[in-house]
Amino acid sequence: MKVLAGAAIALSMTVSIAAIAHEGATGVVKERMDGMKAIGQQVKIMVPMMKGALPYDPAQVAKSAAIIESHSGETFTALFPEGSNEKPSEALSDIWDDWSKFTDLANELNSTAGNLKTVAENNGSEDEFKAALGQMMRTCKACHSDFKE
Repeated sequence: MKVLAGAAIALSMTVSIAAIAHEGATGVVKERMDGMKAIGQQVKIMVPMMKGALPYDPAQVAKSAAIIESHSGETFTALFPEGSNEKPSEALSDIWDDWSKFTDLANELNSTAGNLKTVAENNGSEDEFKAALGQMMRTCKACHSDFKE
């Protein structure tokens, strides 16, 4: 659980720093930064539930997970045409060097967000919610570790 809390803190810090980094972004870089911001905002809604600071709200979790799901998979990878890592982008060229791994992680985000949504829609337990959110956040962390400055 400490690992998940640490990941949550790191992700929320990334979202705050990203707001500054997005200045001057245009075109596809701005589109993907906006998508990442939307994902980060949804995570920030759910993390207090994971930590017990707010009650677990399955309806809100389902809504947040659906938003994340809508910004993942092929929708996400379409925003990364080769060479679109000019500043203010924080995308590493490793994305295109290992496109297969990058797309696998984008699809994994789609799958884990979908699983989180299903757990919430089925009124899954708080433990199931925490496990599903943790898995999704590990996917985010893996992608950021490998493909983000």
